[in-house]
Amino acid sequence: MALNAQPTPQRRTWPALVQLVLLSALLTAAIALVLTYQLLPSRYHFNEGDVANLNIKSPRKVTYVSQIATKAERERAAAAVPEQTQFDAGAFQQQLNKADDVLRQIGDLRRDSASLDEKQKRLALIPGLTISSTSAHEALTMDDVTWMGLTAEVKRVLGLVMNERFTDKQVPDQVKRLSNLVDQGLTPERRALVSEIAGGLVRRTVYVDEEATTAAREAAVAAVEPIRVTVEQGEIILRDGDVVKQLDIEKLEQVGLANPSVNWNDALGNVLLAAVLVTGLASFLYLFQPTTWPNLRRLTLVYGAILAALLAAKLTIPGREMFAYVFPVAALPMLLTTLLDVQLAIVAIGVLAPLLGIVAGGSLELATASFIAGLIGLLGIWRMERQSTAFLAGLGVGAVTFLAVTAFKLTSQDVDLAELAMIGFICLVNGALSTALTLGMASVLGHIFGITTTPGLLELAHPSQPLFRRLLTEAPGTYHHSVIVANLAERAAQTVDADPLLARVAAYYHDIGKVARPYCFVENQVDGQNIHDRLNPHMSAKLVAAHVKDGLQLAKQHSLPSKVRDVIEQHHGTRLVKYFYHQACRDNCEKHVIEEDFRYSGPRPQTKEAAIMMLADSVEAGVRSEEDHSAEHIARTINRIVNEIVVEGQLDECDLSLRDLQKIREAFANVLQGIFHPRVKYPEETADAAAGEPAARTVPTTSGSPASQETGAS
Repeated sequence: MALNAQPTPQRRTWPALVQLVLLSALLTAAIALVLTYQLLPSRYHFNEGDVANLNIKSPRKVTYVSQIATKAERERAAAAVPEQTQFDAGAFQQQLNKADDVLRQIGDLRRDSASLDEKQKRLALIPGLTISSTSAHEALTMDDVTWMGLTAEVKRVLGLVMNERFTDKQVPDQVKRLSNLVDQGLTPERRALVSEIAGGLVRRTVYVDEEATTAAREAAVAAVEPIRVTVEQGEIILRDGDVVKQLDIEKLEQVGLANPSVNWNDALGNVLLAAVLVTGLASFLYLFQPTTWPNLRRLTLVYGAILAALLAAKLTIPGREMFAYVFPVAALPMLLTTLLDVQLAIVAIGVLAPLLGIVAGGSLELATASFIAGLIGLLGIWRMERQSTAFLAGLGVGAVTFLAVTAFKLTSQDVDLAELAMIGFICLVNGALSTALTLGMASVLGHIFGITTTPGLLELAHPSQPLFRRLLTEAPGTYHHSVIVANLAERAAQTVDADPLLARVAAYYHDIGKVARPYCFVENQVDGQNIHDRLNPHMSAKLVAAHVKDGLQLAKQHSLPSKVRDVIEQHHGTRLVKYFYHQACRDNCEKHVIEEDFRYSGPRPQTKEAAIMMLADSVEAGVRSEEDHSAEHIARTINRIVNEIVVEGQLDECDLSLRDLQKIREAFANVLQGIFHPRVKYPEETADAAAGEPAARTVPTTSGSPASQETGAS
């Protein structure tokens, strides 16, 4: 007998393992995508030159290399580098030679016999000469001696200018200098003529070395280090009325408030983080949740709930500082605790909390507060037996969230009493939302995924539940038997770490099939007539055993949870309907009686709760059928019945240990001794009593109805 065996899980087949790996890979990819991409258009989308219409604070602290500031600084450094020039050694002599040529051509025109107008027209065509008509007339009409002095002055002035170092850009400035260099003793007309002839011959004496200039500016740009900008959490990036600059837009993108381009380093980091967290979750499921990961519906529920919570956070938290405190993160572990398992819920909030911190911009504060709030929420709602427990859990969630946030505010020296008061109110709203979501979604998700929930069990335990009330009205003896069995099962479940609420509710409905034929069971036969007196043992055994099948049918019609249906199906296991089996053996002493015809169809109990139900049902019927209800006899009866069930191998497929069985025996004994305790009989009005002598005696009584033992069931 494997009393300490684990519950028989669904076989760990390769398809189930492949299913786990594929869903884990999909969850990893989904988490990475949610973390990396901006899912909604940003409410903080601005263009350069727009006017901000609200104050915008950074939701997180970010240090980044500012491409805009770095580019501007490098442009300033490049602009500060002057052009690199080279001296043109031949420019001086070249321009003096041109001056000789121009002056020679003018001299030739002076000696030409053409008319003055014709000479002026031809003068205007001399290359490198640009003079006014007045100066042209002066040049052609002055005497030769004056002209010779004037040519010498042109060469002198041009030589002075061309002896300087200047570029093409500086040529106009040098031309302007000519009027100051010309001999001031000349007439204004002749000074103008010298300036105009020399001015047309001025050329740069140095030239810009483009390659050297480019190299110098590139060196200046390379010397500028990338400019790192730090945006503190809570820092105001834009104020209402500010004109938006490129640097402001860059800050909004870096803190996640605008539509940023994908940063591939961040994307790779998100993939790695998601892979680590999901791998840890999948490993936990594989090693410690053998009944969860092979079940596609339950695995989908776990992964889908985590992804849905992260997606909701991504859509609400970024850019909205207070939304981080009101986001009902505790609803996820509270739901998983209610629907599946408290240990799984702890691991789930351990996965979700750091992801929320990433969503909020790397906020350790939010990650820590989320994890603590989730723990308090799931512990508060664990094995909830009253609706008020859920509201107390929500109050605890709000309180610890506020304390965690306050702790971080104190350590950062960022304490604002008005802000703390607002956060305290928001944290209470957080707790209320977590509770409301848990209670609202638990029943819906439980129905969709076929999971028994605590709220659903509490509803079934209410006396006004139609099927339970039908048991009271149509089979009152069975009803009272079920109530006592529920007390036994609940007390035993508490001692062996089973689910007390499931044990109690399952006990209420374990014999619900008897309402189909209540007259077939002795506890409901109030008129003293027993139908089995007129039936053969085979038929009687079939009628008695049929209450299991009838109970399953009623349970399905009334949508009882699967765990309750399992207990109904398994609470007799494959035991014999002994009374009728032995009767058949006596009646057919010369014929062979097939034992299997008198057995329940099973299966044997698969869970602690189903095993406890079998033991409680048999013990209650056995003890009630005994006349001796002393503590010693009750204990012996309990031991005898429990040992019979163990020897029959009915508990081989559940995970009850020998230590658990001893605890269950003790729990049964305590409850039954309270039910069958002795009472003092009240004295009657007799002559002895009138004489002042009490007529009292101790008699055993019961607090319930007559024995609720199935005919021949034990």
